[in-house]
Amino acid sequence: MKQWITFILGFLSFLAVAIIILILFLGNKPYSETEELAIDRAKSEQLIEEVERAYVYTNTAASVTVLGTNGKGELVAVFVPTGEGKLQAIPLEDKITAQQAREIALAEMDVKEILHTRLGMEKDGPVWEIAFLNEKDSLNYVYLSAGDGTWWKRILNL
Repeated sequence: MKQWITFILGFLSFLAVAIIILILFLGNKPYSETEELAIDRAKSEQLIEEVERAYVYTNTAASVTVLGTNGKGELVAVFVPTGEGKLQAIPLEDKITAQQAREIALAEMDVKEILHTRLGMEKDGPVWEIAFLNEKDSLNYVYLSAGDGTWWKRILNL
């Protein structure tokens, strides 16, 4: 009887781990496919040659930010809207970096843990979105202009 209980508990544990892995894989698949389509589109329009990173940026409308280098070796960000729409490519040589944006947020906000830093396009131009938890474990989003590092928007204590 003891062996049956051990077998059943072991099987249920294995089944739970398998289900969790399956859910994580299937849950991430739409994002991965969207990112791959955006990378292919940016490359096909010859806006980017080598891709360093790509991620989905969502505010009022979803888009994919593709970071990398163009044919001239310059660091660029290509903003690819989901569906149809015009791609925008901006050089990042004269913009603030993700590290500089995090440092600005850390200096002025009560930050416990930074969750992510993403570059996205807004109506006023490119912005860095920094999501973090404060000391009270509240979720916060701050947006800094990528051009000069000025505060664009703050969404605090969610």
